[in-house]
Amino acid sequence: MLWWLGLLANRYGLLVGFLLVIAVVLASPVRAHANLLRAIPSPGTTVEVSPKVVYAEFSESIDSGFSSVDVVRVDGQSVATGPARPDPTSDSALLVPVALLERGTYVVVWRTLSNVDGHIIRGSYAFAVGQPVSADVEIFTARVDSSPVAGLSRGLLFAGVIVLIGAPLHMVVQRRGLVFAQQKVFQSRVSLLLLIGGLLAFTGQVGVLGAQVVALGIDSFTAGFGEVFASGSWGVLWIARTVALVIGLVLIDRVSEGDEDTPARALGVLAISAIGVGMAASISLSSHAAAIRELTPALLADVLHLTAVGVWAGGLPVLLLTIGSLRRNLPGVKAGSVVTEGLSRFSVIATVSVGVIVVTGLYGAWLEVLEISRLWTTEYGVVLLVKLALVGPLFALGGINNSWVLPRLRRLGGVSAPRLRLLRSFVIVEVVLACAVLLVVGFLTDREPARQVVIVGKSFVEVAGSSAEAGLNVRAIPGRPGSNVLEFDVRPKQGSLTPQTTLEVEFKYLEADVGTVVGRPSRSDGSTFSLDTDALNLAGEWQALVTIRSPGEFDARVPVRFEIGGPESSGVPKLDMGVAARFWALAVFGMGLVLTLSTLSRHGWTPWARRVGTITGFGVIVIGGAMLLAGPDELAGEALINPVVPDEISVGAGQGIYEDLCSSCHGPEGRGDGPRALALDPPPLDLAVHVPLHPDGQLFAFIRDGIEGTAMAGFGEQLGATEIWDVINFLQTLPAKANG
Repeated sequence: MLWWLGLLANRYGLLVGFLLVIAVVLASPVRAHANLLRAIPSPGTTVEVSPKVVYAEFSESIDSGFSSVDVVRVDGQSVATGPARPDPTSDSALLVPVALLERGTYVVVWRTLSNVDGHIIRGSYAFAVGQPVSADVEIFTARVDSSPVAGLSRGLLFAGVIVLIGAPLHMVVQRRGLVFAQQKVFQSRVSLLLLIGGLLAFTGQVGVLGAQVVALGIDSFTAGFGEVFASGSWGVLWIARTVALVIGLVLIDRVSEGDEDTPARALGVLAISAIGVGMAASISLSSHAAAIRELTPALLADVLHLTAVGVWAGGLPVLLLTIGSLRRNLPGVKAGSVVTEGLSRFSVIATVSVGVIVVTGLYGAWLEVLEISRLWTTEYGVVLLVKLALVGPLFALGGINNSWVLPRLRRLGGVSAPRLRLLRSFVIVEVVLACAVLLVVGFLTDREPARQVVIVGKSFVEVAGSSAEAGLNVRAIPGRPGSNVLEFDVRPKQGSLTPQTTLEVEFKYLEADVGTVVGRPSRSDGSTFSLDTDALNLAGEWQALVTIRSPGEFDARVPVRFEIGGPESSGVPKLDMGVAARFWALAVFGMGLVLTLSTLSRHGWTPWARRVGTITGFGVIVIGGAMLLAGPDELAGEALINPVVPDEISVGAGQGIYEDLCSSCHGPEGRGDGPRALALDPPPLDLAVHVPLHPDGQLFAFIRDGIEGTAMAGFGEQLGATEIWDVINFLQTLPAKANG
């Protein structure tokens, strides 16, 4: 081993691990698994005018070099007039120009490559021009290209990282209870364990790299490595992990030399653990948790979850080595006291770690599943159930050791050979179960998150509402813009509906002021009413104010809100950021409670550690409580909805602002042909094409903040919010003028 490399690793290993954690945590979260998020024309919809482009926005940043969108007729012939190109305003969207489309059904076929985790997803959907979508058209739902090698490699990577996190910490903790001769043997065996962990992580790294090259379908395997490293943050994270791992292996070699327990050796051991935490954080950055936009707590929870698993499960083999050393070298009575002390030290660490694992695991599982039925209707859910089936016995064995074995050892004061063998057998089973869980997790991370999977056959939107007088279920079929059948199930809170009870429904589109439409459902039977309506003709959020009228009683009014043409209508649940933020606040509160309660036990804690743990636990409880009281509005953002009515006054005001600030680049009609356009690179966008592709909130952000990578500057300091909405109202008239 080169002496200078060893010296560098020993001196800077802790710093490398710390900086890797900071860099990963502060990096912008990039989403994992690029599934279709929004499209224009929307899936399953009918448009009267042939679109000039088809727009597809995905749930994460994509690599445009390995991603594609094509539009084909039902006979398979492409109608695209050019290749798909990235949307200049977003790194997660593609545009494909199409010819003038005749009446009929068309299929959009897409393929995406994640810029971070490298997963490839394929999918398709249908839309129609001038007529309903044909029922005979064949489409396939989104699916992830994966392989058993990728899942196995991820499992090995997880196992190696877990050992690197936990084994060094427990090496320091358990070494104190051993005599000098045992310390030397114990240290050499833990060093061998760390080396095995490092090699497992390295094997996993090589495996995921090879699987990625194969997944890209590149003819030359050698050239494929260059393509992988140039295809986004995935390659950067892989390189960072590998460099950190090499430094960790050098540190393992350094700490295995010599017998003295010096501060430098302890620092080197802790540096290995810090490097393991940094590697875990880099894994989280390309995980399912990072797939959730504008919810940093999801990523933080995943980092905490992996770290806690490492601190607990990574210490199990060290505990096994400790018991083995004592079993061979100490008599029963003396071994009993040492084993009791070692188990007590392990127990306090494991208790806190398992508490954090449970809290963050529940939060993360809810984020990835959202609907309990998806546990048995999706691949991700089934694999998650397998994981839970293994975790249950694992936690149970840990609980037996902590609540039954350890107290008996304290009472007896000595350990007979049979009891020591029984304890050792329990720990061996725990290690085996932990390895099985990590292997399952490797395959779990290679599956599409349950919340993103389209449930085939679900073509409706269903919501519920209630008032003081009645509860109400509303189902819109198929839940897409255009003709819908609405079913209303009314449940009076007292009594029952009379034969003369009628319903009146007022529909209001919440994303723009387009007036209201009133419908009167007909009674089907009992408490069920139905209504055929074309009122829901716009994609977006709608409100239905249902008035229940019964003779001789006060009217009952029940409002419900639902999204047409959104994720729910395609069988994909929508994550409520407000609820997610509140759950995160509860998770923080729970972690503080776990830490505080665990310090109530005096066994295994030094007085100093006990005081610090109690104070920290109370502090985390206060932070979680404050976050909970702050409410979701301060923890999660919300989409902007245009509050300004697009009347003649607003459109006229917006046109004046546009002519003063925008027409020199975009031209008088927004076609990107202004007098300054030729001097700009990239050229100005054709607003008649691009404005309909973006929701109001996104357009507002473009005007206020500008568009990165273009000459489009932000006007937030020149224009107020109302003036920006006026400009948007004017811009939204440009497509009609261009088509007219």
